[in-house]
This record gives sequence, C-alpha cells and structure tokens, in this order.
Amino acid sequence: MKQIKVRRLLILVLITFKAGIATAGSPDPQVSPAPPVSSNGQLRGAVLLSGKYQRPAPLKVVKSRSFCGLTVPNETLLVDPKGGVRNAVVILRPLDRIVNVRSATVSLDNKRCAFTPHVQIAGIGSELLLKNSDPILHTVHARLGKETLFNVGLPRWRQVSKVLDRLGVIRIDCDVLHTWMSAAIVVVSTPYVAVTAENGSFTIEGIPAGSYDIEIWHEILGIKKARVSVAAGAAIFLQTIYRQTPEVKS
Repeated sequence: MKQIKVRRLLILVLITFKAGIATAGSPDPQVSPAPPVSSNGQLRGAVLLSGKYQRPAPLKVVKSRSFCGLTVPNETLLVDPKGGVRNAVVILRPLDRIVNVRSATVSLDNKRCAFTPHVQIAGIGSELLLKNSDPILHTVHARLGKETLFNVGLPRWRQVSKVLDRLGVIRIDCDVLHTWMSAAIVVVSTPYVAVTAENGSFTIEGIPAGSYDIEIWHEILGIKKARVSVAAGAAIFLQTIYRQTPEVKS
C-alpha cells in the first residue's frame, strides 16, 4: 500500500468580531462583517491543505472481489480542488467549567465494503449501533490505542449495540481479511464539536462565553491545538492550514 509522508505546518487565524480580539494568528487578519447570531458565541471556519496534493490511490481488495470489486476508494485524505480537508474533527473544550454531554445513538454501517461514516463524533456514553448492509460477512474490531474494546461479527441479519464509555479516538477495522476497511469514532466529553464538510468548512453554534482549548484531529495530518476566549454574542473564525510536501513510498 502506498503511504504519504507529510511535513506539515499549522497556521491559525482566530478573530472575534464583536469583542474585536485577534488571537494567535495572521498579522493582517481579514475580518468578516457577519453579525453576532445570538447571546452565545459561534465558531466557524475551515481546515485547508496547502501545497501539492496527491489523492491516495484506491485500496486493493484481497477478498470478496465478486461483490466488492478489485479496488475501493481511499477515504483517509480527501481534499477538494480549493484545498478543503474533509473529515477533520474540531473539538472545543471549556477551561473554566464542566459541561454536560447528552448521550445519543450513533450508527456504523458496512456499505459496499466500506465503513459508513468513515469518521464521526460521539458524546461519551452514547450508544453505537453496528449494522451490515452488505450481503457478505464483516466484523467490527474497535481499538482504543492498542486495547481492543470489542470485536463483533456482523452477518447481514445481525445488529449489535455497544456503549461508548471511553474517551478518545476509536479505530475500527474488519478482521475477515477485509484489510482495506477502516473508520474512526472520536468520543468526546464536550458538545462543542464538528466534522468538516467536503469543502473543509465547519460551524459550531451556541458556545457560552469563556476560555476554550481547540483541538483539530485528522487521521493523516495529525493533531493541532490552540486556545481562544469567546465573548458573549461573538463570532470566531478559525482557519487551519496544513502545508505539506508529500513523498510517495511503496
């Protein structure tokens, strides 16, 4: 399998419109005229990739080719023509208080020999519903670091629920020689989160005034962090730029 070695640099541009504060960013920020949306703050922005981008090669299928085909798309680094990075996770954690996270039900399906969705966020305590829409056997092997959380066999007729009671990035694989399949579930203890869209954009609404740590996670580009103060009714713009020089290795 080909891998992309990435040398990266993160640039943050943080602007609060109402409070008029620029933090950890550009010497000449561009301030949008967008008005405040409510008494709570808003974080919006984009995660971008600058420099040469080579889309990852399709992943080779080594089993179940009659159904899956010879290759499947590689979703580990998806970038649009303008540099927007899809499937980056943006997490905002308050520094001055404890917040309550509502548990919910999220799902992970197997469709056309790929986990769907490829990346998602779940609040701590959420229920994960495991499904298989394919007519072939899959497994869901979930690991937190090197620790196996569960490993479930899923014929098409079976559905299984698991409680996500551990924080962190859960990596998912399929163990029945479907070696190309992967997914990630980021389990968090804050409601102020987002996954970037196809163009790299995101919005987090309803953020109370206070100080926050921002963490951006991407499965290939890695983790970057910053800190920001949110004022009541303020809008914050965050632009994260990864600069890379890819080297393709066999």
